[in-house]
Amino acid sequence: MRIRKLVVIHFAPLEFYPPIQNLLQKLAEATGPWKVIVFTTQPALQLLRPFRLPSDRVKLVRIARSATTLGPLVRYWNYLVFFSWSLLLLIWHRPDRILYLETISSWPAYIYKRFFKTSCEILIHYHEYTTPEEYRNGMKLTRYFHQRERWLYPRATWVSQTNLFRMDRFKKDLSPDEIGNGQILPNYPPREWETTARQELALPLRIVYVGALSITTMYAEAFAGWVAGQQGKVSWDIYSFNLTSDVEDFLNNLGCPWIKLKGGVEYDQLPAILKEYDMGVILYTGHIPNYVYNAPNKLFEYLACGLRVLLPSVMLGSLPYCTETTYPEVIALDFESLDTIRAERFISAASKPLRQSGYFCDTALAPLVNKLTEF
Repeated sequence: MRIRKLVVIHFAPLEFYPPIQNLLQKLAEATGPWKVIVFTTQPALQLLRPFRLPSDRVKLVRIARSATTLGPLVRYWNYLVFFSWSLLLLIWHRPDRILYLETISSWPAYIYKRFFKTSCEILIHYHEYTTPEEYRNGMKLTRYFHQRERWLYPRATWVSQTNLFRMDRFKKDLSPDEIGNGQILPNYPPREWETTARQELALPLRIVYVGALSITTMYAEAFAGWVAGQQGKVSWDIYSFNLTSDVEDFLNNLGCPWIKLKGGVEYDQLPAILKEYDMGVILYTGHIPNYVYNAPNKLFEYLACGLRVLLPSVMLGSLPYCTETTYPEVIALDFESLDTIRAERFISAASKPLRQSGYFCDTALAPLVNKLTEF
């Protein structure tokens, strides 16, 4: 029986994208006469343990490096190396299907499909939503790639966004062009993370934040000020590999004893850490539509580990998940007016029924895994 080849193209380092890690794990667990080759980059900074899979059916090929901290000439060289080698490897391996993630990964798939193997099936997924204005005003290379990938949309076997809000806007942006097979693929954690929430909480409330943190695009200052104002009724621990210098300086200068910078942690270590907290916080200001129409990974990661979730009401993509009548609660607040909120508000009443999280990648990824591996 002929072994079918699948190629996944993910320009950004896998280490910083849990959704692609989860997808590759599910592909490694699937069965069938196929193998997967992943083209990706090496992180320029070795902050994390390299992502690996205990399976020889999924091969990771690291081509060049990726980081915004690299100088422009080095970045351009790495672009050239990644895209040229990815195309050459596609021609060499002649895959039957290609999945690429984000516009920046699209060019090798476009050239291969259009000029080398027209029968190759193309699948596309976007971690983020990018507006036409952002394409026009952003990096020239991404704008050029997006112009090319539009040829792929009506011919693609699969095109997915993470939620319905983003997909609706994506389709309107493309009009009158259409996509071939639009899908919703949310970013959920594995079911093995599942932890039953505590029914009742008590002061001091233990709050956690995981992920990149910025002052300009997040409510870091406002939330830190709120924590300090609660005078010990709340503690806030921050786990991040990516703190901007301005937010780090602000937090250090604030000198609040109830706010602690804990450094970054590996993705697979998060469940053990998160379950020690009462509530997880999300801080996006919604400075661009991507973060307005966003239901981020950490919303579902917090819920999977039994945490209550606090998020800004500007995040329209997360509002459908809000509830204060069941626990663990998901609460949307005006982060411009946090000074009116007291920590006691978040202490749950014992009479609320439990709503266990059902948001897990094991189920959510099944349609894409099936589409990739069924021959």
